[in-house]
Amino acid sequence: MSFNASFSSSMAELLGALLGEAVSRVSSVIIAEIEKTCSFKTELTKIKERVESMRPIAERLDKLNKQLDGLKEEKGRFTSMLEQAEVLAKKCSTRKLHQYSSYASKLDKMNRSLQEYVNTDLQFQIALDTKETLVEVRDLKRRREKGSSSGWRTSVPLLKGDAIGFDSRVTELKGKVLKDSPKGDCSVVVVSAMGGSGKTTLVTLFCRDPEIQRRFDRNIYHVTVSERYDIKVIITKLLDPSPNITNNEEAIQQWGSFLAENDQSEILLVLDDVWSESVITDLMFKSPRYKILVTSRMTFKRFETYQLQALNNEDATRLFCDSAFSKNENENDNIRDERVHQLVKCCKNHPLALSVMGGSLKGEPSANWDLMIQQLYKETTSLLDLHESVQICLKKSLYFFEEESEMKKCYLDLGLFPEAQKIAATTLLDMWAHLHNHDEGGLPTFNILTKLSSRNFATLLPISKHSTVVANYCEEESVVQHDMMRALAIQLSSEEPLERRERLIINTNSDDLLNLPQIVNARILSICTGLTTDERFPSTWNEIEAPNVEVFVLNYMSIMHPLPQFMHNMKSLKVLIITNYGYDCFEIQNLPKPRYLSGLTRIRLDHVSISSIISTTILMLENLKKLSLIMCKIGNSFNQGTPNKLTSLCEIDIDSCDDLLTFPTMLCNVVSLKKLRITNCHELTLFSEEFGSLLNLEVLRVASCTKLIALPESMRNLKKLRIIDLSDCLNLKELPLHIGELGSLQTIDVTGCEGLRDQLPKSLQDFDKVKVKVVCDEETSKVLTDFKNVKVVEKDPVDILRKIIGYI
Repeated sequence: MSFNASFSSSMAELLGALLGEAVSRVSSVIIAEIEKTCSFKTELTKIKERVESMRPIAERLDKLNKQLDGLKEEKGRFTSMLEQAEVLAKKCSTRKLHQYSSYASKLDKMNRSLQEYVNTDLQFQIALDTKETLVEVRDLKRRREKGSSSGWRTSVPLLKGDAIGFDSRVTELKGKVLKDSPKGDCSVVVVSAMGGSGKTTLVTLFCRDPEIQRRFDRNIYHVTVSERYDIKVIITKLLDPSPNITNNEEAIQQWGSFLAENDQSEILLVLDDVWSESVITDLMFKSPRYKILVTSRMTFKRFETYQLQALNNEDATRLFCDSAFSKNENENDNIRDERVHQLVKCCKNHPLALSVMGGSLKGEPSANWDLMIQQLYKETTSLLDLHESVQICLKKSLYFFEEESEMKKCYLDLGLFPEAQKIAATTLLDMWAHLHNHDEGGLPTFNILTKLSSRNFATLLPISKHSTVVANYCEEESVVQHDMMRALAIQLSSEEPLERRERLIINTNSDDLLNLPQIVNARILSICTGLTTDERFPSTWNEIEAPNVEVFVLNYMSIMHPLPQFMHNMKSLKVLIITNYGYDCFEIQNLPKPRYLSGLTRIRLDHVSISSIISTTILMLENLKKLSLIMCKIGNSFNQGTPNKLTSLCEIDIDSCDDLLTFPTMLCNVVSLKKLRITNCHELTLFSEEFGSLLNLEVLRVASCTKLIALPESMRNLKKLRIIDLSDCLNLKELPLHIGELGSLQTIDVTGCEGLRDQLPKSLQDFDKVKVKVVCDEETSKVLTDFKNVKVVEKDPVDILRKIIGYI
């Protein structure tokens, strides 16, 4: 039998069997080869251990196959990896001595491939985790119908790249966390080290360890706390359905009630980035099956501590090289010798410093490496303080940014937002379109974020689905920043005297309030409020003047107080971004009258109530170009009869606004509108016939609006419409009768529109069947055989989950 025939036969066997059995079979083959050969025992043993580590995943897939439809794709990829390992192992005993080196290299490569597949294959992990979550959602829906509630595991973060040097640390940490509590109480273990040492990476690997997942199953709860935290927000992240909480005491009680209801299950709570012992004690309850794992820069004497040590020289070098060199780069390059050793030494084996320094030198000529070594040796060799040495390394990593370069300015702009919070790329686009003339399509903004992420100055987060219809490259994208990199950005922005700063960042719970000058000359102003109820903006601010502020970012961390009075003096204001990170959705108060905001071109409001300001202010802004409403309470504010003056408005973005029932008729006469994006508004049911008055509309995205039934017939008037995205509108039954008259239409996305499927051939019969591209799922494509330009996309399980949540 030929190799290909043998491979296909073996693959068929594996696909037909349970995956757990397949793991056992491959493991047995490898054990047999270990006994037969003398040359490859070490390499084969590593592969055997790696294959065995895949057993828990195999068992999870087998279990899910019984509960959901067959996971053919996941099974195929899984068994393919096992088959490759088996074929390679079987050849070991036939290798000649002179072939040892090359074949050992192949075995090592296979081991790395298996490791990468299990640890960092994002699509696999997303698919698997989502399938499990779909089971939980289905069960949750049933429990809700019976009036009961249950917890839902919050997502354990995904890792960026390979985690180096953590295997033994995970084992050591398991020894501390898994041991029984002597008093029958919950046990607490604190992983302690300075910032950037890899604490979050360690606990993430810990949570993904097969033994931990077997022991705690789906009862691993992970939440980032940070220095400024709201216990109500933390509890709502941990529990689903989200409880109705009025105060901190009630929030803590809700968590205790959940633990009591699940006292027969082992539960692991991970509190990441803790700055105060109180959050730990608040969430402690007497239960021997309940464990808390904490990461903190501090040590708390009453709790057991795992002190995370620096990387050894070998692992530190590997981490640096992973950041500084491409995988296909020549490993014998001269630059990898003494220079690497010197830079690793200067970085004090500190993981964040190594990653950032390596990223900053990637692709730089040898002369720049030498220059960096020279700079670091001057300032770090005599320092004994690790924190100070790391700070110098991080700061020096910006050395090759030109002082006034756009890249550096964009990096500094990330410091305008609170720590440990995701920053939507569209938020940054709103700022950078004004500050740096970025294109409205988002490509320059996305490129900047990609470059910052590749240098490890920030992390561009993986997303479950890139829209197949690209109207904006920043949609769905978001970025996070390590708190040490954020602190560096704030430090660099604050080096100039107050009166000369371009970027002024104020924290209301610090001395910033006392030092604020009477005249603010900054171009960009960011204010981050505290968490206590008495932190109103001081009356001394009433007389402050801010004539040069063009971008104002206001971050409410808890209670929303009236906007600062000096907003009335912001004569140059162009971009306003207000975000509420707290639990409650508060009304915006003291927004200046339109005459004080006449220059505003962009407004982004996130998690606030806007009913009192729509008709009185927003609709009166003649120069407004873009309006973004994210998780806002809209109410009937658009239907109060006041005619709008939005003569310049080109783009509206509405996302996750639960009380949006119909598209506001008042906005249908904004004839300047070119882009309309409405997503995840699950109560939206219809558009009025006046919608056809938006004669300049070019892009219409109405996605994941699960109760939308129909679109207005008047859409036939929108002759400039190029893109229509209706993806995941589950209840959409038909398209407008004369939609084929849209002569400018290039693309229509009907992926996931299950109710529309049978009507599509009739609805699209008047389209140019060559010119118009139809994006759909495989089932829908079967009824569109007449179309020549059909793009089939795979159904994304995360999107399926989102649609189900929309119904619950």
